Amino acid sequence: MRRTTLTILTTLAFLAAACSSDPDQTTASTITGDTTELSASIAALSNALEAPDDGACDAVDPAACLLPWPNDRFTRPDTTTETGLRIDLPTGGTPVNAGGVPIGVDEWNRNDGFSPAAIALTVVPGVDPTASDLPPVTDLGRSLNDDSPLVLFDVDADQRVPAWAELDAAGTDPEGTPLMIVPATSLTEGHRHVVALRNLKQADGSPVAPSSAYLASLDAPDDLTQTLIDGLDAAGLDPAAQNLAWTFTVSSGTSLSGRLRHMWDETKAEIGDGTPEFVVDSNEESGPARIVRGSFVMPQYLAGDGGPGTVLANNDDPDGIPTRTGAMNAAFTCTLPATATAPVQTVLYGHGLLGSREEVLGIGGIGASAGLAFCALDWIGMSSADVPTILDSISELTTFRTLPDRLQQGHLAWLLLGRLLASESGFATDPAFQSAGGTGLIDHARLAMLGASQGGILGGAPSALTEDWHQVVLAVPGLGYNLLLPRSIDFDQFSPAFVAAYPDPLDRAIAREMMEMLWDRGENAGWAQHLTTDPYDGVPAKDVLILEAFGDHQVANVSTEKLARTVGAAIRQPALADGRSPDVEPFALIEPIPSLPHAGSGLVVWDFGTPAPPTANIPPREGEDPHGKLGEVPDALSMVATFIGSDGAIIDVCATEPCSSPG
Repeated sequence: MRRTTLTILTTLAFLAAACSSDPDQTTASTITGDTTELSASIAALSNALEAPDDGACDAVDPAACLLPWPNDRFTRPDTTTETGLRIDLPTGGTPVNAGGVPIGVDEWNRNDGFSPAAIALTVVPGVDPTASDLPPVTDLGRSLNDDSPLVLFDVDADQRVPAWAELDAAGTDPEGTPLMIVPATSLTEGHRHVVALRNLKQADGSPVAPSSAYLASLDAPDDLTQTLIDGLDAAGLDPAAQNLAWTFTVSSGTSLSGRLRHMWDETKAEIGDGTPEFVVDSNEESGPARIVRGSFVMPQYLAGDGGPGTVLANNDDPDGIPTRTGAMNAAFTCTLPATATAPVQTVLYGHGLLGSREEVLGIGGIGASAGLAFCALDWIGMSSADVPTILDSISELTTFRTLPDRLQQGHLAWLLLGRLLASESGFATDPAFQSAGGTGLIDHARLAMLGASQGGILGGAPSALTEDWHQVVLAVPGLGYNLLLPRSIDFDQFSPAFVAAYPDPLDRAIAREMMEMLWDRGENAGWAQHLTTDPYDGVPAKDVLILEAFGDHQVANVSTEKLARTVGAAIRQPALADGRSPDVEPFALIEPIPSLPHAGSGLVVWDFGTPAPPTANIPPREGEDPHGKLGEVPDALSMVATFIGSDGAIIDVCATEPCSSPG
């Protein structure tokens, strides 16, 4: 374990990070600048420390206790789980924050496997990805070549998984910077995977020595090593010819979604054919829109008052299945066409990063002019009210559970909002949702979800569970916050606290992966596989329209495209003008839409002239951020309106050219 437990050093690191010449102008760059040298010193000391010799760590990578990651070494047999395993992270093996507190493992150890969005980590001192011919993010297809020095192999599916390799750009210690192996699509739930690295080289072309502990393990294999050997054989790889190899198992669908599915099943059993109780607090006209505000009652599964910082009550159930604790209110804001006299299509609108339901007012007028109604909620768990708690949790990650736990309560609210809109006994019974003549203004059969930015990252969860809407528009979305955070300017506001709490970049890389294991429960990573081709029992598959802004500064294009591959979305071609992408094959492994209009799920890329994003895991900062520009493009809005209004038809609004708009 790389322990940064020297109290004086870590306290100094915290103080250095917290100080700035102008406290109101503290940024990620000032933090990094103030602490880089100190962090490197801490990392060097950490490298010299031995991992605890108690069998809890994996000796094949001594750089940190939890490396290589993810790793079946950190599981135990459990016949009660779907995978037959239970995560078993060692109590003393997790990253330690500046206050000397290791990340507690209890919540992680409820899982029966690792994240389907997991990024594999290992430290290979001296490795040079270019000299080693490791597949970069610009050439995903290379990872599927027979001679690829990186192999990610799905043992249960008997096939390779496309991936790229990169060194963490945040690394300050050449001997302690993790090599990151990033799958280009979500990993299949419940499947065992093998990671293998071979023929690695240093910058001068000389070979990197294999892990001696790994080679020694082959001589007298235990059960897990034998499982690894069998997996390598299945992949056509010689175990003794690898620099390093290990195996890990992805969480089952039950482990990922079982908590929210239990909450929703209980709620549906309670309301039956009815809807939750609701009240309308206000009904006023504003230009072309009528604005209706109110709240409804939903079952509460959070402990205490259910506010920021609370967690799901589960009576210490080993699988974390929640227990109902009472009831709580969910406030809504809806906009309707002020002149509507007949039922109109309604869209559930998911707001952006740490925002609120009131964001719907920004599109309500546009929607009203187009004959659409919009309804929105605060996304409990990642709304403006949660900001202080989130800042606290990233400084002491044992408490991170509150974020995904509250997200799941928030998803339940979205599911109930859908039911209130879809049912004739819901909102339609209130005069605020009726014409002057008493005609209901909600078209119960024509609901859709539009999630923008954060709403596009979270929107897959309730959409995968609902029976009440069938079209899903995810605008500038992504999959996997572990992939997103280092590549987003949005993390600038949180990075200082994260860097101060975990000064060692390797600790932060491991911490991001641990965070994702819980985040899966609330964001697309844990749900996207069930949106389209593999829906849950009794739930219809959805049509998904994904909109990407090329060069997005806030939600990395690679994350958007990973989502597209996961849901099986086809891409509208031509997506970009020749030469705009640095990729050997732009949008590799995403099938083109054969013709337009297209019925089904699709990815449409919009180019606002922003430079292509960096190939390293750092945020794009050049040019004007195109993240919020789609709402300013009438053709893009027309495409969305047609998609949600015509049972999922994607039309061509770009005259057979790349979809572009001036920046």
